[in-house]
Amino acid sequence: MEKTLTIRLSKSQDDALTKRANVLRRTRSQLVRDLIEKGLEEQPLGRRIGQLKGRLKLQAPRPGWQRQIKDRNWR
Repeated sequence: MEKTLTIRLSKSQDDALTKRANVLRRTRSQLVRDLIEKGLEEQPLGRRIGQLKGRLKLQAPRPGWQRQIKDRNWR
């Protein structure tokens, strides 16, 4: 490793990190490195917000809205 990073954790965060590392049979440092790498990787927008699909409730469109859009976007 080339760099050292120091962070402060609450007691509950420290306990959760230790518990998760023990369950996965990894060191705390390995687990944190994996979580940071996963958080920094590039993902397509659809994958990042996939859990939101189908949750937006929209009102029914008002009559004539397509014509208004076409008139305003004449290019």
